[in-house]
Amino acid sequence: MKQNYYRFINKFAHFLRGLLVASMAILGLFLIIFIGRELYVIAHELLRTSITKSNSEILDEIIVFFLFFEFASMIVSALYHHGHTSINFLMGLGVTALLRGLLTAHGNLYETIGNSVAILLLILAMVIFNKHFKDKLM
Repeated sequence: MKQNYYRFINKFAHFLRGLLVASMAILGLFLIIFIGRELYVIAHELLRTSITKSNSEILDEIIVFFLFFEFASMIVSALYHHGHTSINFLMGLGVTALLRGLLTAHGNLYETIGNSVAILLLILAMVIFNKHFKDKLM
């Protein structure tokens, strides 16, 4: 009885893992479509005649493009590592997200300082993790 229970749990876990991989692959395909759509919008904005009016629009579209690109790279990393993502990768995504926020924070001094301090803290955390903890976790 107990052996049948563990066999069922094992099969169910494999089914859920397969479902997770399939759903992440479908999400990755959707993100590739969104990336293509954003590239089209960026190209359309760049070919406009009044480019000086739309500099902020182009910057916003580029930021959205890189947001989709980060999500797609996170899905690829998770699929490559069997559903796991390294802490270095996640901290790197945090740094790039904060840099993206720093690019869009126009004129707000406290937001700029807060983002800069958060970027510094994340980079310090990455250095400390790689120097002291990475080998112990692997």
